[in-house]
Amino acid sequence: MTKEEKNALKLDRRKILEENRIFHRRIDELFAKKYRTSIRFENALVMDDGKAYINVDLTKIESPFSEFSYNRRLNPEIYDYINNEVFFLRASIPLVIRFDDDGKYSEEMKSNIRKTVVRHYNLEYEDCRLAYRKNMWSGIFILALGAIFLMTYILLSIFGNWNSVLMEPLLIISWVCIWESINRFFFSGHERKVDVYNAGQLALAEVSFGKPVRKETSIKEKK
Repeated sequence: MTKEEKNALKLDRRKILEENRIFHRRIDELFAKKYRTSIRFENALVMDDGKAYINVDLTKIESPFSEFSYNRRLNPEIYDYINNEVFFLRASIPLVIRFDDDGKYSEEMKSNIRKTVVRHYNLEYEDCRLAYRKNMWSGIFILALGAIFLMTYILLSIFGNWNSVLMEPLLIISWVCIWESINRFFFSGHERKVDVYNAGQLALAEVSFGKPVRKETSIKEKK
C-alpha cells in the first residue's frame, strides 16, 4: 500500500468517526427534554383541568357498533385508535374519552356507547389484573420448587454418596426454576404490572360526548 493510499484510508476513518459522533449527538438531542415528542404529545392532550382528552370522531360513520354485535360491541378500530392515543401517556393522567357525534345520536344511543366502552375497558382491566396475579403466584410456586430441588441436592451431597451424573440434573433443574421465578417477578412481572396500570387508566376514564376538546377550547366549552 502506497503512502497516498494510507493517508486516504486514515482520512476515510476520521470521516466515519466524525459522522458517527454527529449521528450520536443528533439522536441524543431527540431525547433531550425540550425536543421530546412524547412530552409535547402529552402536553397537547392534557388540558387545564389536568385530564387528557382523547377525541374520537364519529361524524363520518353511521353507527360506531360492530355490525355483528346487535349494538353491544364497538367497532374494534375505535378501540385501536383510543389505545394508540393513550399509549404514550403516563398511566397516572386521568382520561376523558370524548366522542364527537355532531349531535346525531340519541341520548339512548349515547348511553349505550358509554356503557359499552366502560364494560370493555373494565373487562380488559380484570383480564390484565388476573394475568398479573397468575404470573406472580406461578413465580412463587416455581421458586419454591427450585428451592426444594436445591435443598435436595445439598442434602444428598452432604449425607449421601450419589453419582454426580444423577446429582447434576437436580442442580440444573433448581437453578432453572429459580431463574424462571426471578424472570416472572422482575421482568415479565414488571411488564404485566405496566399492563395493569394502563388498563386501569382506561377503565377509570370518563366517557363524554360533544365537540373535540383541544388546547384552544375553553373549559366552558367542554361542559
